[in-house]
Amino acid sequence: MKINVKRIPVDGESLSGSEPASIMELDEPDLRFGREIAYQLFAQVQGSALLVTGKLQTAATLRCSRCLKSFEQPLRVDQFVFHQELGGEDFVDLTANIREDIILELPQRALCQSECKGLCPVCGKDLNEETCRCKPSRGDLRWHALDQIKLK
Repeated sequence: MKINVKRIPVDGESLSGSEPASIMELDEPDLRFGREIAYQLFAQVQGSALLVTGKLQTAATLRCSRCLKSFEQPLRVDQFVFHQELGGEDFVDLTANIREDIILELPQRALCQSECKGLCPVCGKDLNEETCRCKPSRGDLRWHALDQIKLK
């Protein structure tokens, strides 16, 4: 998203609209942006600097880290702020800053619901849909392969 700095009035300008999801430039199997990025911004020139503040909104399709199902997560940036000193340029590109602020809103661990039970580590059944008859293992499964090693 580029802003023409020369066209901003002295008292500032409100900008609203949307940008295509393709500006996110992400090619991840567990993360997709399919919706436009809606924005409501206010741009003003303060001395020799451009200040842009406002809100961003979109949605991402994520994969749950417990049950591996895809789900849509709404994302909102309520305090978008961009500040840049102007050096005579007519246009300023906000795309990288918009992308960064939206990525920072992504959860560290994507969960389809907070109570997601995930998959059974033995048979792989989705525990949200059905219960399995597997016996819970005793001990830490991360060490299971090492426990099987037979040393002389």
